[in-house]
Amino acid sequence: MRHEALKALAAPLLRAMDGKIPEAFGIATIDERRAVGVVLYSIKGPDRFSFNTAEGFVFPLHTSAPGKAFVAALPEKRLSALLKRMTFKRYTANTITNRTAFEAEIERVRTAGFATDFSEETEGCHCGGVAVLGPDRTPVASLWVTGMAKRLADESLLVCVRHLQEVAAQIEAALAEAAASAKKKVHLSPWVVSAQAAIDAQPCGNIDYAALAKASGVSYSTLRASFRAELGTTLGQYQLRMRLAEAQRLLTQSDLTITQIADRTGFCNQKHFSALFKRKIGQSPLFCRKNSR
Repeated sequence: MRHEALKALAAPLLRAMDGKIPEAFGIATIDERRAVGVVLYSIKGPDRFSFNTAEGFVFPLHTSAPGKAFVAALPEKRLSALLKRMTFKRYTANTITNRTAFEAEIERVRTAGFATDFSEETEGCHCGGVAVLGPDRTPVASLWVTGMAKRLADESLLVCVRHLQEVAAQIEAALAEAAASAKKKVHLSPWVVSAQAAIDAQPCGNIDYAALAKASGVSYSTLRASFRAELGTTLGQYQLRMRLAEAQRLLTQSDLTITQIADRTGFCNQKHFSALFKRKIGQSPLFCRKNSR
């Protein structure tokens, strides 16, 4: 989603929080090529002693709560590429100044479910941040709150973060609805609809794609080409996405062990399942389960 569209969607939801969050807050994204964060929309704090930021304001990723929250939600491949571009300039005594320490901080953010900045860029300034995920469960933005340290101590900051998480969930629901509406408008070939339905009905099964094509009266190559052109993904990748979605459901809604879930969703072993899950989803199966509870 383009930044202007994202801002238009998020702004009214953020404004509805104006009375609940007593500091400056807003939504940001990151420029992965430049390895910086960019403010998309902000709501000013209550008085002249607030840390207000203008739209378009650029900020470092390693010192900022919204930057950390976004980075922590990235899939491993994008995260690795971004880390190579990052520099770790020191701003205060609390600044993270090397990649090893930053990677440890990212793991902490993933475990906590939110990011913090305790005077890491500006003395006396505390911030909190949470990621906003798109329908594909990769980050599209992050929400942030920032204020004076004495007003955003641990407990008050956590209250603000909980409000941000509420807004993030609302934005994610709106994004999912918009994506579903856009998908309905796309004309799909009958054989693509048939193949998609077969995979959705049995995502973890051993599906014979060639047989699906034959049953629809087209060649296997036609089905493959049409599926990719119309849905933007391959048959195999689409089924993998559905298998991982089923794995997420089982992790959050069942008491099956991770090994049992790996077996039930068609992976050869728990180690392969965990590695692929983390690469595609951006977090480990164990973290996914703990975070949901």
